[in-house]
Amino acid sequence: MSDQTTRYQRIVVAALAVVPGPGGTITFVHQRNGPFAGNWLLPGGGIEVGECARDAVVREAFEEVGCLLRDPQPFAVYEIIGHWPDGRTYHLNMTAFLEHAEHRVPRDFAGHNVDGVRQDRVQDVPLHSTDYRILVDAGVMSCPEPEIARRLAADGITMTAFTGSRIGVAGEARTAPR
Repeated sequence: MSDQTTRYQRIVVAALAVVPGPGGTITFVHQRNGPFAGNWLLPGGGIEVGECARDAVVREAFEEVGCLLRDPQPFAVYEIIGHWPDGRTYHLNMTAFLEHAEHRVPRDFAGHNVDGVRQDRVQDVPLHSTDYRILVDAGVMSCPEPEIARRLAADGITMTAFTGSRIGVAGEARTAPR
């Protein structure tokens, strides 16, 4: 078992950011490690012990895309469960934040622990199935619910979204079946 997969033997608590870029674009990273390696995803990563989710998403966005988020607002918490190719389970609890300010990735920026950074319109990015649910919930794209469920099921992913005006206080849970 590699060091990359050892981390995923437990529930991984993480945070991600939807970071608007210039001209109606969104910021994406080409994931190097983890269960979604090789895919374009939203920037984010693990929350360290003692670190609050907001601080983690600010740190991760700066490390991965070179943007210092000013006011990321939480809009959903996701529970994502799937399987590695060898059948082992991974389980992520991800707090999603939306940054309302537009950011430009610094020229020639090489993100930490990612294989690429891009700012593009969502329709021009080969989105991972989890990105559909997150970007719809963030209000930056639309996609019919059956299409989101189909994409998640095709990837063998169960993704539950907890959304609401106050995450953790009053919200709505939706689970897309595998």
